Amino acid sequence: MKAISIKLPESMLESVVQQALQKSVSQSDVIRAALAAYFASDQAAPQSAAAQASRWVGIGSGPADLSTNPKHMKGFGQ
Repeated sequence: MKAISIKLPESMLESVVQQALQKSVSQSDVIRAALAAYFASDQAAPQSAAAQASRWVGIGSGPADLSTNPKHMKGFGQ
């Protein structure tokens, strides 16, 4: 197993220490379990650009379909 070094905010480190004490495991075990849960969750699953932008689709307002307005189609294709 390879070793890495990470920096954690004080509050997060306290949570790791508390979990390790409660479960009688090492801090490394707590961090490995947290990473395994993260990678197994949907948060780590890649999403398409359309899926990521879906919450913004349809919230804006703008002109109607420009292709049906003759003013916007003037000179198109010439």
